[in-house]
Amino acid sequence: MIVDRLQRIPPRYRSARGPMSLSGWLRLPAARLRARIGNVPERPWIVPSAVGWLNRRIRGDWEILELGSGRSTPWLARRAKHVISFEHDPDWHRRTGERLDAAGLDNCDLRLLPVESFASEVEKLTNASFDLVIVDFLEPEPAERVDAVRAVREKVRPQGLLLLDDTDRPAYSPAYEVLSGWRERRFVGVKDEWAGVCETSIFRRPADWAPES
Repeated sequence: MIVDRLQRIPPRYRSARGPMSLSGWLRLPAARLRARIGNVPERPWIVPSAVGWLNRRIRGDWEILELGSGRSTPWLARRAKHVISFEHDPDWHRRTGERLDAAGLDNCDLRLLPVESFASEVEKLTNASFDLVIVDFLEPEPAERVDAVRAVREKVRPQGLLLLDDTDRPAYSPAYEVLSGWRERRFVGVKDEWAGVCETSIFRRPADWAPES
């Protein structure tokens, strides 16, 4: 009977992997109202329940790496000790810099880089040095988020977090093999200014995890 009820949920309230979560339903009326009046929150463009989950956990001593800048960048910088943010689009890099300046935030290292160099630049960073890594950038060829996940996973501290947005996309399914053994928390809902249901996943690195040689 439960399966029958789930199958009756309209497609617009389901991601590619399943129906919207309870937290997504609870936030839907507010999301629709904000979309109607054009009141877009200055917060990460991920599933709103994931924003709330992060807001309750980020601490003032955290080091954060972000691949793909935007409204999320000052939001993170207000809450963490230090943020490194990679951005490939010059206009978006400029707009993010303006947001940081307007907020009076000087704890963010905002770097303009070709997107195809994200993975190689990540390799230069110290292993196990970040409490949170966010992979949420546009993918002009030949860049792929899964390649970035493979590059950044060793940069996450033991028990640290890796956020991959839009995990309902079939193209990102290889990320689960890359993060085999990591515990996933999946959030399903409607993003700000987005009509359809999508997913944000946050993975926790096990204390004893080591990449396969």
